[in-house]
Amino acid sequence: MPFGKYTYLLLLIAWALPIILIQWAVAGRALWRSRRLLAATVAVCSVYLSLADHFAIARGIWQIQEAGILGLRFQGHLPLEEALFFFLTVVMSAQGFVMLAAHFAPNDGGGAAKGKGEI
Repeated sequence: MPFGKYTYLLLLIAWALPIILIQWAVAGRALWRSRRLLAATVAVCSVYLSLADHFAIARGIWQIQEAGILGLRFQGHLPLEEALFFFLTVVMSAQGFVMLAAHFAPNDGGGAAKGKGEI
């Protein structure tokens, strides 16, 4: 493992953070307006996916290589990094849907140009 026990965590951050930052740079206003819906969506979907992963790991359906994780686990089976993976995946996906919805939303008819940071 290139970064020892920090490998999975660092790769997750390097993978997701640029996308999340770009999403906020491009559509920050739309994302902020939808923050409650985004929070609820992220919470529900992340918990569901983490529980499914916990189930699979607990039953030996798959395993996470110990050398690349911190070793912090939820309920003894789900590594912190796995839960973070699902959280970040849902954040990027949910924000992408909000961005698409904002882009295809009917125009207000006033002819006003959309503000900076909005799609």
